[in-house]
Amino acid sequence: MPNFPNSILALATTLERGWESYRLRGEFDLFVEFTLSLNGLTEQLHRQHLPGLVRACQELENTALTFFADREMHPIPLDQAVAIERKLSIILGELRRHETPAILARRVLDTAEGNTADAWNKPRRVAIVARQGHPWSASLSEQLGFFGFLPEAIRWDEQPGSDEPPLAIIFVPDVEGRAYPPPAIAAIIALRTRFPTSYFYCLSVPSNLQSIVLLQRAGADACVPVGNKVSDVLSRVLDLVEMHEQEMHRVLIVEDSATAVAHIRRSLTQHGIDSRAINDPRQLLETAAEYRPDAILMDMYMPFCTGVEVTSALRQIPEYQALPVIYLSSETDIVQQVEALRLGGDQFLTKPVNPIILASVVKTKIERYREMLYSGQHDSLTGLLNHSTSKVQIERLLQGALPDGELVVAMIDIDRFKMVNDTYGHPVGDQVIRSLAWLLRGRLRNTDLIGRYGGEEFIVALPGIAPAHAQRLLEQIREDFSQLPHAHAQGTLRTTFSCGIAALPDYLTASSLIGAADDALLEAKRAGRNRIVLNRPDAAAD
Repeated sequence: MPNFPNSILALATTLERGWESYRLRGEFDLFVEFTLSLNGLTEQLHRQHLPGLVRACQELENTALTFFADREMHPIPLDQAVAIERKLSIILGELRRHETPAILARRVLDTAEGNTADAWNKPRRVAIVARQGHPWSASLSEQLGFFGFLPEAIRWDEQPGSDEPPLAIIFVPDVEGRAYPPPAIAAIIALRTRFPTSYFYCLSVPSNLQSIVLLQRAGADACVPVGNKVSDVLSRVLDLVEMHEQEMHRVLIVEDSATAVAHIRRSLTQHGIDSRAINDPRQLLETAAEYRPDAILMDMYMPFCTGVEVTSALRQIPEYQALPVIYLSSETDIVQQVEALRLGGDQFLTKPVNPIILASVVKTKIERYREMLYSGQHDSLTGLLNHSTSKVQIERLLQGALPDGELVVAMIDIDRFKMVNDTYGHPVGDQVIRSLAWLLRGRLRNTDLIGRYGGEEFIVALPGIAPAHAQRLLEQIREDFSQLPHAHAQGTLRTTFSCGIAALPDYLTASSLIGAADDALLEAKRAGRNRIVLNRPDAAAD
């Protein structure tokens, strides 16, 4: 059986050793180390969509925090230590039994003549709990199967046949929009107990607080409201399986005290946060340009100038106007703190800082900052690059390919998309768009560019590949997309796309590449749709 990601296994090992060291010596500082490791593990499990283990870690963390504030409480009483050890054993046992449910959808490029086959996906089980013959069960099973999942339909009074935890369990009530009856709640509780690492979706939940709370208590991770049909559920499952490789958080520390720097860096390292420190604020701009931090921890008082003056100057530079700046100071004057925030700071923490609070504040600020950057560069429906960012990135790829390299640009448009929206509604139309986006992500390389150019139109850029090879690859994707079932309440539908291709050295600027690919796309539409046209000006001259 595959293992958890190495980062989680390493954290689990650190946590176990930390607890063993504390039990052996009973020192408060070792208990702090253990609590920090536990907090870091909880964060990692949350990112891996493991709600059952997250709950278990949070419960253990809450227990540990009751002994965190007072050194005189250590070593903790034996009965409390045994209780912590019991909870820790359950967590470590689950980590050693189960793999992460996230599918590592690695993008591949066909390097042989022929096809890309199914090397881009790995089957994973999805259990669908519904009455026998429910139409949603059949629709979900068909489309999940296309994407490489192994759907398993079971009745409410049954249990999955395998002890291996499913990636997700989807609950479909007999009557849409009504509160789940007690037997259904009991079934959810039983499955949650058996599969703590699976993700639970409850469909057609009425919009009242009591129903949602009861389902959450039973173990539901997502309560999908009435009116959100099969397409929405499939979108959520596709979101779940996609692994986003996050860069490590980077923090620049501006602090002239070596002792303070050592304490801060140690606290950040415990939570997987990278850091760099400078003791002279005059080095800030040069270091920030090279290190590219996600946040700055700023001392308020330094020999050359104050942290407020540094931040105020930093905000004059457009590139750093939104970069989070967190002040660390022994300053307790509220007026000074408010003034510091007014002049460009984002948060004020008073020294000495609780290491868990410091790490939590830093992570929260960084995640919001990254979300802001991401939302400005990506399409909200598909997660692909948006129109303007796609054009900028194609220009970057072009500069990297000139003068003798290879670059292919393709424009893709879903055929008769307006008819899909008019016939089945916009939620199903959105799912068609998302399905093509996910298919492109799965079949192309990490180095390839994929963008949503607008509406039902996509743009793709493939560096380092010949036009003929790119055409064969896109032909395989076109054929697969034409066979992809798109689920809706009455069943499934299928649709197609047309594509135009242009490449170096036929076109030497980003605008001419995009324009030529768009012209080829229009030609493909005029020729009957569901086809790919390569724009070769030399062929026209012949």
